[in-house]
Order: sequence, then C-alpha cells, then structure tokens
Amino acid sequence: MSTNQASAENQSENEISQHEQDLQTILEEIQNCHVKICNILHGEEEVPACGYWDLVQLQEQMVHFVELVIHKLDYLKSQRSKIGNVDNTSHSAPVVDASSKESEDVQKIIQQTTEIPRVKSMEEIAGLWEVKKVMTSLAILPRSQPQLFVNHKVSKSILLYGPPGTGKTRLVHALASEANAVLHSVSSSNILSAYVGQSERNLKYLFEHMRTTNKFSVLFIDEIDGFCRRRNAAEQDHSRRLKTELMCHLSKMEENPNAMLICATNCPWDLDTAFLRRFHKRLYIPLPGPSERHALLKLFTQQTSLEIVSSSWQFIVEKTAGFSGSDIYNLVQEALSIPILELQDTSVWKHCTDGFYEPATCECIKDSECLTIFSKIKYLPPCSVRARPPNAEDLLMTIHRIKPTVSAEEIKKFEEFNVN
Repeated sequence: MSTNQASAENQSENEISQHEQDLQTILEEIQNCHVKICNILHGEEEVPACGYWDLVQLQEQMVHFVELVIHKLDYLKSQRSKIGNVDNTSHSAPVVDASSKESEDVQKIIQQTTEIPRVKSMEEIAGLWEVKKVMTSLAILPRSQPQLFVNHKVSKSILLYGPPGTGKTRLVHALASEANAVLHSVSSSNILSAYVGQSERNLKYLFEHMRTTNKFSVLFIDEIDGFCRRRNAAEQDHSRRLKTELMCHLSKMEENPNAMLICATNCPWDLDTAFLRRFHKRLYIPLPGPSERHALLKLFTQQTSLEIVSSSWQFIVEKTAGFSGSDIYNLVQEALSIPILELQDTSVWKHCTDGFYEPATCECIKDSECLTIFSKIKYLPPCSVRARPPNAEDLLMTIHRIKPTVSAEEIKKFEEFNVN
C-alpha cells in the first residue's frame, strides 16, 4: 500500500468517525426529545402553547427521524468496513458485509430469547381466576373471536406486579401456550452488551422481528425494574439510552396486531413513572388466599402418595397464610423428601418378594417369617431401595420448618401501591 493510499484511508476513516459521533449525538437528542413529547402527551409535563395533535404529529416525525439516523449509522459502519480492502490479502482484513452481519445479529438475538413455554395451559395454574380471565380476554379472545372487539381497542402491553413466587412467569408461559404464540423471554443476560449501543440494537432487532413476522408473538421482560428504574442524577448513559429505546418501541406496540408485550416486576414502585404510564393494563398478582392455597396444595400433591384427610386440609391452609405459591411448592417438596431422608438412618430392612428393600417396621422385626437384613443404604444393591409413602404427618411436620419468604411489611407496600 502506497503512502498516499494510506493517508487517504486514514482521512476517510477519520471523517466517518466524526460523522458517526455527530449522528450518535443527534440520535440521543432526538430520542430525549421524543421521550419528553411522550411525557407531555401522557400528562406528565405541562403542555405548551401548541395543540395536542401538533405534538402527536411531531412525535411521529421524531420516530421517523430516529429510524433514519439509525439507518445512516449502519450505512457509515458498512463504509468503514470497506476501508483498507486492497489486493494484497496479507496486509488487508476481509471486508465484512454489514447487512450480513446485522442479519446474523438478528438471528442470534431471536434464538437467545425464544423459549418453549413450560406451562401448557391456564388450568395448570391454581387460583388467580380474575387475572387469568383478563389476560385471556386481551391475548386470546381478540384472535379467536375478533367480532367481539369491533371498535374496541385492545391493550397490547401488560404489567404484572406482585410479591416474588406468586406465578407471574407461569402465567405468561401458560398464556403463550394457549395463544399458540412464539414466546420471547428477555433478561439482562441476553439483551445487555458490553459494546456501546449494542443493547439498544438488540431490542430494536427483536421488536422489528415481531413487527414483520406473521406469527403471533409474546415478548416477556422479567424484572423490568432492572431496565427502567426511576430517573436519577447517577443514571448512566447506556441505561438511559436503553430505557429510551424501550419507550420508543412501547409507544408503537399498539400498532402491531401480531405482538404483545408483558413485563413483570417485584418492585413496581422502582419503575420510571413515564414508563409505568405506558402500560394500559396493570395487574396485581397477590399472595394466594385460603381457597387458592387449598387449590395449590391439591395441585402440588395430586400425583403423589400424600394421603391427606379432609380434616387436615383446613389446618394446613390456615397455617400457610402469607405463603406464596412458590413457598407452598417448597413445602410439599420438603414433605415428600422426609421418607427419603429417613433412609439414611435406616439399618434394618425388609426384603420384599419383588426384590426391593424397605425400612422394616417393628411388626416386621418381631415376625419370624419376615425376611430382614441389617445394612446401611450405601451397601444395598443399586436401584433396589423403596421408601415408605409420604403421609399427612410429613406435611404437618414441615409446616413448622418452612417460613414465608414475603414479609408483612412487603405485603403492605404492595397493597398500598395497588390502591394508588
């Protein structure tokens, strides 16, 4: 490569870098202006002298300009990749097709976020009857019975909030299954990037994919408070840009008939006020009441050998007040493990006719016809031990060891937020 060629390439690269910096600054200013306009439209800032619909038109123009700037930035990056493409391959780097690279990034983020729903239907979720009805009316009925929603605007964004372990994620998976939707689950691990601007592009790729596909999609963002906390002086630039990008796409969700956004949080009071107002439907997922705890206990024990008489149910329901669905699940699993833990201390075994070994009862030890052996479980043949069936006493014993994970102070905080 000649000196003149090298000098020309350096100059071109410097010019492109300057253009990129200028465009990035313009893009940030446009996005900030767009957010401010959205806040005015939602009543969060004083409306200026111009008319309301003037602001609506200006907001649409801002969205258009943002897309143009992003497109121009991508073009400049593609031009940068062509600099230094000389015939001498030993001194030049291979040229990367920008459109091909972007296509790879799109496919990567789609694959990383796509999940197979783990819950097959709403029937697998005990309780939360009113919440399930609302979610079904928003996501399923408009597609299966569209005539019911003529001249009726259906919300495309839902915020689920409540204590941890109350079934918010399971609700989303069940809804995606019943709606036969593609489920995209977003978390900090598959969206956030160490590269400047990449996190925003990841979000843009995902929303654009949902806008162009013919398949109904559900985008689920769990722990949304990690992305969109209240504004403060210490907020970093990358966090502000990501929040702005998400707000821009959220404003356009209503225009997409084949997509729904569902966010979940355990800390709704930490959410940015402007972001919170974007959700037309906010559903409180509380701790289960007595009837729901009863249904959860029956659900978690229905395929086990727990034999609980009806008189025990009421006692257990009363003792589990303040338990979340996750707490009740852990309670049942702990009770099911008690017979297995007992095997560690067993030294006298009954050798059954089918070849299995069971802990010998006192009656069996006294019975001369009962074949017993003395051994520790680790010395018995593999796959030859059978535990006793769990019973109601195991569940009652476990109640005294398992404590609710949500405090009374936290419950009060959720209830106050729900009222306000």
